[in-house]
Amino acid sequence: MEKEKKNNAKTLLRLWKFLKDFKGRIVLVVILNIIATGCSIIGPLLAGKAIDDYIQVFDLEGLKLLLIILALIYLANSLFTWLSTYGMAKISESTLYQIRKKLFDHLEKLPISYFDKNKKGDIMSRFTNDVQVISEALTDALMQILSSLITIVGVCFIMFKVNWILALVTISTVPLFFIFALKLGIKSGKLYNKQRSSLGKLSSYSEEMITGMKVVKSYVEENDAIREFEKSNEELRDISVKSQIVGNLIMPINGFVGNLGHILLIAVGALLVVNGKCTIGIILVFIKYSNMFRRPINQLASLFANVQSALAGANRVFEVIDEPIEFDETKLLPLNNVEGYVKFDDVTFSYVKGKSILKNINLEAKPGDTIALVGPTGAGKTTIVNLLTRFYEIDKGNIYIDGIDIREVKKTDLRKRIGLVLQDTYLFKGTVIDNIRYGNKDATLDEVIEACKQAQAHSFIHRLPNGYNTIVEEEGLNFSQGERQLISIARAILSNPEILILDEATSNIDTKTEKAIQRGMQELMKGRTSFVIAHRLSTIRDASEILVINDGQIIERGSHKELLKKGKFYSKMYYSQFE
Repeated sequence: MEKEKKNNAKTLLRLWKFLKDFKGRIVLVVILNIIATGCSIIGPLLAGKAIDDYIQVFDLEGLKLLLIILALIYLANSLFTWLSTYGMAKISESTLYQIRKKLFDHLEKLPISYFDKNKKGDIMSRFTNDVQVISEALTDALMQILSSLITIVGVCFIMFKVNWILALVTISTVPLFFIFALKLGIKSGKLYNKQRSSLGKLSSYSEEMITGMKVVKSYVEENDAIREFEKSNEELRDISVKSQIVGNLIMPINGFVGNLGHILLIAVGALLVVNGKCTIGIILVFIKYSNMFRRPINQLASLFANVQSALAGANRVFEVIDEPIEFDETKLLPLNNVEGYVKFDDVTFSYVKGKSILKNINLEAKPGDTIALVGPTGAGKTTIVNLLTRFYEIDKGNIYIDGIDIREVKKTDLRKRIGLVLQDTYLFKGTVIDNIRYGNKDATLDEVIEACKQAQAHSFIHRLPNGYNTIVEEEGLNFSQGERQLISIARAILSNPEILILDEATSNIDTKTEKAIQRGMQELMKGRTSFVIAHRLSTIRDASEILVINDGQIIERGSHKELLKKGKFYSKMYYSQFE
C-alpha cells in the first residue's frame, strides 16, 4: 500500500511536469471556476431571503427584483462554467499532445531489442488506450475535482457564516463516508491496474491474430484462436466487472450517508425553529447547501475510480518513456567519406546473457568486396549484419569501418552509409514513389525510374493504374511479396550506400526475375562493400569470399571453387540443392 502511494505520487508529479507549461491558463481557469462557484453558492442564499423577507410578508415588487437578480446570477454561473470548462479542455488536450509526442519520440529512439521483447499489440495499447484514459481524467476529472473542491470550501464558508450549528450537522457525516471511500479506493486502484494490463494483453493477442490470419486459416486453427481470445476476453471481463462494482459502490454509500445527514438536518433545524433560533427559509437554504455540499463529495468519490484508472494508464505510458534509449550521440564522431573497409575483430554476441549466438567472429571485407554468409537456419548470419548496423551491441570484440570503431561514430551516420534489403519487406502507406524515395527523399523522378530499372521493378510499376503514383495500402497488401521485394531493392539502390546488405533479398522472386536482378545487382555492387545472405547458393558463386556459419562460428571460408574442392560443409550444402 505504501509503495502504491509513492508510485501514484510520483506519477502525479510527472503529469504535473507536463501541465506546468500552462500554469497561467490554469490560474485563469481557477479564477473562472471560483466566480462560477460563487454564483451557484449565492443562489440558495438569495432563495432563502426571498422566502423570509418577501414571500412571507407578501412583498411582490421586492420579490420580482430579487428574482431578476437571481436569474442574472444563474446566467453568470452558466457562462463562467462554460468558459472554465473550455479553458480546461484546451489545457488537457495540449497536455495530451505533449504526452503523445514524448511517447512517440521516445519509441523512435528505443533499440530494436525493445520491440523484440515487447508485443506490438501491448505497445499500441499503451499508445492508444492508456493515453485515452489519461485524456479523460485530465478533461473531465481534473475539471470536476477543481470545481468540487472550490464548491466544498465555498459552501462550508457560507454555511458557518449563516448558522454554525446546522453547518456542523451538515458535515458531521462526512468522516464516515471517507472511511468507506478510502478502503474502496485502495481496492479499486489495484483492480484498475490489473484491468489495464489485461486490456494490453488482449490487444496484443488480437493484433497478432489479425496479422497472422492467413496462417490461422491455412492450418484451420480458427477455433483454437477463438478459444484463446475468449480466455483473455473473459479474464478482462471479470477484472473489469470487479473494478466497476468496487468503484461504483462509493456512489450508493455516499447517497445513504447523505440521506442520514438530511434526517439529522431536518430534526435539528426543527428544534431551532421552535426555539426561535432559525427560520424556515434558512432550513430550506441548508437543505440546498447540504445537496450542494454532498454533490461534489459524491463526484470526488466517483472520480476516484477514474483517477485510479488514469494513474494505472499513466504508469504504463511512463514505463515506456523510462526505457533507456539507444544512447546519446552528442559526443560521438561523424562518419563521412566512407570507403567501405569492414573488419570484425573477435566479435562475440548473445541475445540472452550466457547463451552466445556468435563466438569469436573474425572477418575482413575490402572496398568493393562481396562477402557471402551461408549456413543453416539459426546459425547467426542475420545477427552478423544486425551487429554491423548496430541494431544490437556486441558483448566482446570490435567492429571497424575504415579503421574506426563503429561504437565511436553516430549511429545515424553509420546507417546512412548502409543499404539494407531484408527478406521480410515492409512498405508504408502512401504512393509507390514515396516508398522508393524513403531511401533518398531528394531523388528526382528520373533517378527513381533508373533505380527501379536496375531493380527490374520499372516494368510492373509502369503497368499499374497510376504508375508510380499508385497508392500502397497498409503494409503493401495490394502488392505481391515479390513486387514488394523489388520495390525494397529499388529503395536500397536509390539510397546509394557505400555498404550494401542483402538478407535473402531475392528469396521471394521467381528464378527468371532473379537472374535479371542479379545483373542489376552486379552493377550496384561495383565499388561497394556488400554482404549477401543467401540460401540459394547458386546466386553467390561470384562472391569475393564465402563464409560458412554454423552454431555461431565461421567453420569454412574461401571462394566458391575453393570450398567445393574441400568437399566439406559448403560442398554438401551446395550439391544437396541440386539432388
